[in-house]
Amino acid sequence: METKQNVLKIHEKDNVIVALTDLKKGDKITFENHVYELQNDISAKHKFVTETLAEGDPVYMYGVLVGKAKKEILKGDIISTTNLIHDTEKYGVNSSEEKEVWQAPDVSKFVNKTFNGYHRADGKVGTENNWLIIPLVFCQNRNVEVLKQALVEKLGYGKKQHLGLDVDALINDYKSGVSAEAMLEKIY
Repeated sequence: METKQNVLKIHEKDNVIVALTDLKKGDKITFENHVYELQNDISAKHKFVTETLAEGDPVYMYGVLVGKAKKEILKGDIISTTNLIHDTEKYGVNSSEEKEVWQAPDVSKFVNKTFNGYHRADGKVGTENNWLIIPLVFCQNRNVEVLKQALVEKLGYGKKQHLGLDVDALINDYKSGVSAEAMLEKIY
């Protein structure tokens, strides 16, 4: 029987793990051959540290520096504004700091695989483009919804409404004193 994964580590450099489901204080989470005993209840999409951090230690998420410990954070403890202060790495075009070198992933396990795509007239292949956005913090959920609302209709993916009501005209007529009878006769 396959067990459902309840945590996720985004990048190998990360020293935090994302809870995919609500986790309870005292739970022992086994991930990548390590066991983490949770010091707090951890809600889905929140993170806990993979090692005890001293005050000032860096916290990496998504492979980048996101903050520093305000105080000691025990292994398995939740990160929050009470124990973490925002910080970032210096970055710039002329930065003399060491640049991370991209290393191509091992694709040997995909050598004999196929994909569900289509062949173009010029012999090249293509796939459908889908954007997958997974906000790992709740504060981003609204931003994703705003982005969706801004793009869906304009990109041609909006659902046609069978009721095309001109609500603004209805409101304007009401505010300007048009009678109920006249409004009922008008098609909005």
